Amino acid sequence: MMKKLTTGWRYLKEHSRLRRFFIIGLYLVLTGGLIINYGLLNRQTAKNDDTPLNSYQSFSGDNSAQGVKLVQRQYSPTQQRLIATFEMQASTDPTTEILSQYLHFELATVVPQKLKMVVIPVTENKYVVMVDHLNQNFEAIRFRLINATPKTDQTSSSAPQADFIVTNQAKIRRAQVSVLSPKAFASQTINDEISARNTSIKRQQNKIKLAKTAISADHDKIQTKRTNRKYEVASQQTQTDNDIETLTGDIEQNQQNITGAKHRISTLKAEQALLKKKQTAIRNGTFKLAKVTKSTQITHKN
Repeated sequence: MMKKLTTGWRYLKEHSRLRRFFIIGLYLVLTGGLIINYGLLNRQTAKNDDTPLNSYQSFSGDNSAQGVKLVQRQYSPTQQRLIATFEMQASTDPTTEILSQYLHFELATVVPQKLKMVVIPVTENKYVVMVDHLNQNFEAIRFRLINATPKTDQTSSSAPQADFIVTNQAKIRRAQVSVLSPKAFASQTINDEISARNTSIKRQQNKIKLAKTAISADHDKIQTKRTNRKYEVASQQTQTDNDIETLTGDIEQNQQNITGAKHRISTLKAEQALLKKKQTAIRNGTFKLAKVTKSTQITHKN
């Protein structure tokens, strides 16, 4: 065997043109093999692609509607629970605004499984979806959000929808998710929203405190400049007058900031009151969480 290889190599060394063809051919074979192998591997792993986080999706066939984005996804293989958080864009047109009662959620999986889904409308524009009994071999799960808002000028028989894909290859495998019941989880999620508003209230209160401090300092500066103005020459007095005008404008701006912060605090407190009201309704059962217990199968991409 070695003798044949040695003889063959010696022959190629003596025939340079044939040697070049052999090297080029070997390169093409190896490169082609790598490309084909990569394509096969990529085809196996990219049958379903994860929908990017924090990327607004529009509802198909309805360009005027609010967009929606997936802001968080968590999955625990041991608990067989996936939690996804969706957020709607703030509506600028009340005639096209999508209310929670008209936003429907559907599930589909690559590997058929009997799932339990609970939708928690935390606020009018934020939804937490809890999926239970999701085995770790699910490959991919599709959340389909359907805009079922009634329309008088409906040109299509199907309602606009937006799809979001989460695969078991997403970087969520070791996530710790809540072990609470849907009602308890909903209550906890609302608590988180209330706490977030407490943080915002404290931020606005600090803004008011800083604005008041700045106003006090501006008043002191104005008083000092007015006292010293009588001892200045004309050109200096002109500059002093300009400085006083600037300081007066700064005071007015800070007063506006205080008014805006107080209005924001009032809004945040009103939102907290409504969240607490919803929390109570969820606990006593007067607010019903949407439930879906049926899943369908996603068709693989070609």
